[in-house]
Amino acid sequence: MKNKIVAQKIIFFSFIIVICLSWILNVVMSPFMDDTNYENREKAKFKITDINTCNNWINDHLPFRNKLVELNSLIDCFLFRTTSDENVKIGKDNWLFYSHVDQGDSIGCWKGKNLLSEEQLQNIANNCVNQKNIMESQGKEFVIFIGPNKEEIYGEYIPSFYGKKADYFKTLQIVDYLKKHTDVRIVYPYREMLDAKKEVKEDLYYSADTHWNQIGGYVGASCLLKELGIETKPLKDLTITKKDHHIGDLSKMLGLVDEFKSKDYNYLLSGYSSNKVKTHEYSEFEVYSFSTQNADPRKIYIWRDSFTEAMAPYVAANFNESYMRHFNTYSYEDLEKQDPDIVVYEVVERNIDQLGSFHFQ
Repeated sequence: MKNKIVAQKIIFFSFIIVICLSWILNVVMSPFMDDTNYENREKAKFKITDINTCNNWINDHLPFRNKLVELNSLIDCFLFRTTSDENVKIGKDNWLFYSHVDQGDSIGCWKGKNLLSEEQLQNIANNCVNQKNIMESQGKEFVIFIGPNKEEIYGEYIPSFYGKKADYFKTLQIVDYLKKHTDVRIVYPYREMLDAKKEVKEDLYYSADTHWNQIGGYVGASCLLKELGIETKPLKDLTITKKDHHIGDLSKMLGLVDEFKSKDYNYLLSGYSSNKVKTHEYSEFEVYSFSTQNADPRKIYIWRDSFTEAMAPYVAANFNESYMRHFNTYSYEDLEKQDPDIVVYEVVERNIDQLGSFHFQ
């Protein structure tokens, strides 16, 4: 019994020493450490009364933690061709892809899996028609916009063991069904992206990110604007200037920001419009709001996700008023307050199932 108590005391004081050493090392070494939080979560907070929380705090605040995580990810990626995050796949030429089975299964869709039944297609069509009717009953134009998955445009970089790209996949199935059975206006710039990919030497998507870049955004915006009766200049007539390196969301998930950012750039496109755009609000998860003059007098409202960001400058240059609300903060009251002439529901392809459940009211 006595030995057991002694052992418990040794364990307890050892634990306290480890906590103290971790704290001291963090203070002493902080000028030399990168303590940026690259993970999509909040780091653990210290609570002496909770052993599990203490363990989590030690793990999260270990000196040089980011470098240790980076080393582990480097070994996984470049030696074993695996990743520390099971939802991030490393492809040919070190392109990264996001494929979460429960969040769209992008690679599965690329392979032609997950095709929908007639009943599922009908449910999507019914909801889209219902939402269109709500908007049109208020005198508003309504358009659905689908931002293509990177996998559909740059599938040649997907690892060979996944097989071949399908000629027909879920998104084409949904788009074809809606065009055949409804009068819902829908834009899916899949083929236009493939054409643009051949037209310019720059990539349209980031290799270490899930999103398209400013060039891809222009192609997408041009397709949307064309549906709304606005012609834009061909991509080949614009001046494309390489800017700074882009830090990709997928490289952040792996803790390998520096290793992947050298491949990706942000771009400045010029020559697409002479209109001067004024920015009123610019919040990634809330609102992008712009105005200009001598453009289309209709006011456009986009219920959006992050794929609208790269399209925003080009859309804004073509309407006197543009308002782009993130889905996380959308409300029908906000839509009523803005009272737009055009309503666009924008969704990235991996979330296309939302077409069966989104609703304005």
